[in-house]
Amino acid sequence: MTFSPIAVGLLTVFALGSAAPLAAESPPDDAHAHVRMTDQRLHRLVHEGLRDSDTFRGLVARLEQSDVVVYFECDSAASPAGRLTFVSAVAGVRYLHVRVSRLGSREQQIALIAHELRHAVEIADAPDVVDVASLGAAYERIGYVNHRVATRGVAFDSEAAVRTGHQVLRELSGRQRSGPSLLATVKATR
Repeated sequence: MTFSPIAVGLLTVFALGSAAPLAAESPPDDAHAHVRMTDQRLHRLVHEGLRDSDTFRGLVARLEQSDVVVYFECDSAASPAGRLTFVSAVAGVRYLHVRVSRLGSREQQIALIAHELRHAVEIADAPDVVDVASLGAAYERIGYVNHRVATRGVAFDSEAAVRTGHQVLRELSGRQRSGPSLLATVKATR
């Protein structure tokens, strides 16, 4: 198995513990947090999500009780808008990497992060997901192939993640949104 340069970089970050972490009820410098950011903008957005959305808080709280650690990175070239990949399972901890693009509004961006957090919770709830192959098998059971966003390889999504993104968007905006959503373009991949 070969690792991409980003995977090698993330593994180095894991080993050194130098990423800027974040937790629902922990100070931002808690090295044991399960939701971690690679930049201050994402850090601020996650804090806003924790402050303004019960659903968002619940997702982070669930991850904090799991064996899953999620690293979020803003990637202006991310296509689709959000992409989750399985990095590794080491010493009883499963590591995930999420790339999210910058979206037009703060609410949409936080809802996209919540959508990806829901995918991380789905993985946390599936202890059999320990590598890329088992991630694909899990999403064949709990999700569906999203043909609209499959640019390279197979793109998976889940109704639960789509609903979660919409719910967080409603909580942040205080009203029901209508029309197509940017959240429809996110995926979990294997």
